Amino acid sequence: MRQKMKSISLASIMVLSVMSSLLIASVSVSASTVVITEAIQIVDGGTASDQQAAVGSDSSGNVHVVWTRNNLHLYYSMISPRGETLIDATQITNSGLHKIWHPDLAVDEYDRIHVVWADKAGQHAIMYTALSPWSAPMDGMASDDGTITAIDDTIISRRSQNRDWPALDIDSQNNVHIVWQDNYDELGRFFNQPQIYYSMIQPDIGSGAIVTLFDDTLLTPIIGHKGHPDVVVDANDYVQIAWDDTRGGKVELAFIVDTSGSMYSEWADICTVIYGGNFASGPYFQGIKPMLEEGNMTVYETIYGLGNTLPGAASSGNCQGYNKNTGPRTTPLGQTPGDDSGGIRKLPGTIYNGNTYSGYSGEDWGPGSNWACLSWKDAAGNVPGNPPTQSDHRWNPNATKIVIPVSDEGPKDGDPSQQADDKAAIQEAHDNCLLAGVVPVGLYGQGYGGAGNIQSHFMDLVQCPNGIVSTQTRNCPGNTLANTDAGGQAYEFPSGTGTNQMALLVEAMVYISTNNSREIYMSVLDPYAKMNNDPSFTPGLPGHSAQGGTYAEDTGAGADGHLVVVNDTRVTIDDAYSFHPPSASTTRATPTSLGWTDETTASRRT
Repeated sequence: MRQKMKSISLASIMVLSVMSSLLIASVSVSASTVVITEAIQIVDGGTASDQQAAVGSDSSGNVHVVWTRNNLHLYYSMISPRGETLIDATQITNSGLHKIWHPDLAVDEYDRIHVVWADKAGQHAIMYTALSPWSAPMDGMASDDGTITAIDDTIISRRSQNRDWPALDIDSQNNVHIVWQDNYDELGRFFNQPQIYYSMIQPDIGSGAIVTLFDDTLLTPIIGHKGHPDVVVDANDYVQIAWDDTRGGKVELAFIVDTSGSMYSEWADICTVIYGGNFASGPYFQGIKPMLEEGNMTVYETIYGLGNTLPGAASSGNCQGYNKNTGPRTTPLGQTPGDDSGGIRKLPGTIYNGNTYSGYSGEDWGPGSNWACLSWKDAAGNVPGNPPTQSDHRWNPNATKIVIPVSDEGPKDGDPSQQADDKAAIQEAHDNCLLAGVVPVGLYGQGYGGAGNIQSHFMDLVQCPNGIVSTQTRNCPGNTLANTDAGGQAYEFPSGTGTNQMALLVEAMVYISTNNSREIYMSVLDPYAKMNNDPSFTPGLPGHSAQGGTYAEDTGAGADGHLVVVNDTRVTIDDAYSFHPPSASTTRATPTSLGWTDETTASRRT
């Protein structure tokens, strides 16, 4: 992106002026000197929430700022190089109900301002407008939308599912390139996970409209979470796009499964979800592990059965061949190539009230979840942990860690549920999972008399205990450990009879398994080569195809009439979390520079 910054959350939006050094005669400034002066307040919104600013500058050094106010409208202001307000805060979105998020802007060679944003009111839309602020008197007062708007609010994309995080840049012909993340998936292959989309438009300032050159184009047709894209156009009009991506990431799932007689179908279906096969209700599923291997993601899994005895279902059907008939491993998964499955194992000892607990029912999923979390970080703060059990779960140190209890009864010794020891077990597990950074995700079955009591226990674990029996989303203010959200979700685990419920569960499990550590990826497009060298090119169509139940990108050499000339190239290769906002920038004379966050550090690569 050119000379801009995004996602600044401030009560009053500020910008740094680098030109005020002209007022200080004693300062000698060379070409290599950067002078940072006092911040200039752009607007005082009073009780309004002004945030999510995007900034750009024109050929005269004027600064252009857009931001959201209460997420209801976009506002614009123009500042001179000396910090003088030329146009005060001016609403630039049309009247009506909006939910505005994540604006971005770029300035073309005629000093016109191009803006994109997401509008989440109703069906989510990616929106675009163009401004010509030179029509305003520039007297320091607010203008109005009609005076400074060159192209009115225009929908770039609005379809089913959600979309967000748009970014744009402008090429040498003043055409606009827009990217965003989008859950739309016309073939239903990606379980509603966000992908990266691209569009190219030609603004027609004279008519106040746009011409679409490339319509919504899917750039990442492979399973996994992609998000927070940025785009920059280089001196040769190559369109370079960067985003964060869970491909190459690792996730570890530790299942803690009830072994009582009512869980037979659930055992069979757990193996189907992980390893593939037919559910008890009939439908076939590929399995999370083989599916994600195709997407270059690693899933480490261990399925623990509570107690010293595993049910027959753990050795038959889709579970066949995975039952180790022993306790926890002594080493983490992933230390050698191909060692990515812990299989099905016994869990004879759990943790309750800080001590080893061996229940009699095979239903102690609360203490079992507590044990899994303490195995990563124990009560003394040791990492990896060493809880008082004879054997611990050895987590892979570089994977996202998720504990998944599965049961249809109370969390300590089964039913009756909602007893004092049930609540104590959940509170203990909730707190220790939070401290360990292990995310709890609950799968509850239909217990005797319905799932309300059991679902409430699961909600207390994965979010926060609220002191009452409720299946509603918890209010977790986070001012104490006990009422802080643990970051998980609870899902119904069908007992082999609900096809629709099983489909929802599969979607949830794929989401859990793919929302792991992220890497930075890039693609490079050559849209003018596509337009000039492909005789079949038709303006207004997408740059990808969807045929025969699959997507196809238009990859290859630009000289041969292809759009994607460098496809999905991984920039980061490490076990750190490399994530948003990846920020791309270039000039006509310099290489592309990428910036992103690696866990707690900021990184930049050229």
